[in-house]
Amino acid sequence: MTADQLAPAVPTPGVIVSLSVRPWVDHTSDGRGFAPMLITHPEPRRDDDTAAAIESRMLSVAHALGAAPSHKTLPDAGERVAVHNDVLLVRLDGTPHALTTRAGHWGRVITEIGHVLLAVGLDPLSPAAVGPEVDEYLVASMNAGRLYFAAASVAASACHIQTEAHP
Repeated sequence: MTADQLAPAVPTPGVIVSLSVRPWVDHTSDGRGFAPMLITHPEPRRDDDTAAAIESRMLSVAHALGAAPSHKTLPDAGERVAVHNDVLLVRLDGTPHALTTRAGHWGRVITEIGHVLLAVGLDPLSPAAVGPEVDEYLVASMNAGRLYFAAASVAASACHIQTEAHP
């Protein structure tokens, strides 16, 4: 097995807690609603936050979510998302830690829709970025093949997406 065939490392708790999450509601051309969630790494803050290190961390997140590059078939990541007490929980494979964020109105929407489009960006994006800057990031990342996607189902309860227990 060569180095490029090795599975990425499991995201550490520090990486998981540092991630930026941007959920929104959109509509298909036929008017059906869908709920994307962009997951990105913050801009570099330390000397070890090199472009290669950030890409490696985000590839580990993509792998732990069952996401694939945008040019591949959209994988079904299964029941991976739940809303509990206004907190959105996203299960990551290989770790007992979940990605969490405030659910708010988006949490109610995804519960009704039943699915979330997870999008993992391999490049950093400021947590303060909004609107046009996020749109520009999405277009540039898509064109460069630097977005990974997975379709996740929303579980009826957080107990249905229990994270894996590992020593």
